[in-house]
Amino acid sequence: MELKLNAESFDEHQMILIGEIIDRVKSDLKLAGVKDEQLKEMVGNIAFSIATTLDNSSTTEFDGVVVNPYLVFQTQDNELTHCGGNSYMHEYVFGILDEVFES
Repeated sequence: MELKLNAESFDEHQMILIGEIIDRVKSDLKLAGVKDEQLKEMVGNIAFSIATTLDNSSTTEFDGVVVNPYLVFQTQDNELTHCGGNSYMHEYVFGILDEVFES
């Protein structure tokens, strides 16, 4: 596999990923009985926390070991695509959250 810089493809993939995270968190919280505005607020907060961790927007450390994630996606062409820096999917959380809760 070859690592390729492709910001457009990367952007599309990270929107799909955070959308899937939002859908799964929403489903699990609904099963737990969370409803209405509380559901949307909790889904948004959890998804944002996950996204900022993956984006390396917040420090991730355990037992003195700092972890710096760098997100890449494997495309259908068997390439690894990246954006040339840290991901930024946390910027999409609340827009996608609104779309998910409108449908």
